[in-house]
Amino acid sequence: MATSELDIRTSVEIAFLEAVARRRLVLVAQATVQSEDAHLDQARRFVAAQAKDPIEVAQAQARDANARSALAQALSTEAIALATLRSAIGWIDPASSPTVANTWPTTSTDEPPALVALVERARRARPEIVQLDKQLAAADASLAAAHAERRPVLSASASTQWSPGTGNWSPEPSWNAGLSLTWSLFDGGRADADARIAEANLASAAAQRDALLVSLTSQLDLARAQIVANRANVAASTEAVVAARAQLRLAEARYAQGLGSQIELADAQTSVTTAEGNLVQAEFQLATAWADLRRATGA
Repeated sequence: MATSELDIRTSVEIAFLEAVARRRLVLVAQATVQSEDAHLDQARRFVAAQAKDPIEVAQAQARDANARSALAQALSTEAIALATLRSAIGWIDPASSPTVANTWPTTSTDEPPALVALVERARRARPEIVQLDKQLAAADASLAAAHAERRPVLSASASTQWSPGTGNWSPEPSWNAGLSLTWSLFDGGRADADARIAEANLASAAAQRDALLVSLTSQLDLARAQIVANRANVAASTEAVVAARAQLRLAEARYAQGLGSQIELADAQTSVTTAEGNLVQAEFQLATAWADLRRATGA
């Protein structure tokens, strides 16, 4: 039950992050359409003033159409992500649909904890490990009980009651007490068989727990490494966006002065769109890496 709850929470979180990423990619596509609209209008004015070759209008129209097609695709993908989110959270009302903001949820800016600390935290919180630890303790107790089957058993009993005496109706107490000692000298090998079964159950429980710990350590190590790598990727992608936007501003300024070309403008716009898309992808991977780490630790 607790494991299923963790899986459901993680599925909802991943679906939510996917919807946020798709919303941000829609914004990137919308910004690209606005930019290409402005480039097309600028090209038309240059051609009308006979300052540019008419082919530049055709080039700008093609890029503007491609940008609108990309926007339509982004909107379609966002709708799919919202439908997935609706399913993940169990949204029943068909008259409305879930929506998400275009901002990422706040994530930790610190380095992820060391692997040793993560493993210790997971051992305390992961329900599978807690269950296997209890099974291991139960198997150990069963083994101790199996070894004690051949030992003598001393039992004691006592009772008292009040009843009328002979010739006298007033109640008188009567007491009864006894001790018994039993020792099974021969059981046909049942005690030895029970001990072997208990030892096998103990070894099986220990193997299952150790296998889960190995898998868990690998999951935590991978999630931690992904967080470190994706944080660096986000930083690099952010710098790439800044550089691409600066390049686009320079290309637009050159084109406005009649020095640049539509090819230079197209390359600069493509660089911006690609860099912004890469940034969204890097941020999504970082957010999902934190979600994977929380699932692995049982948080």
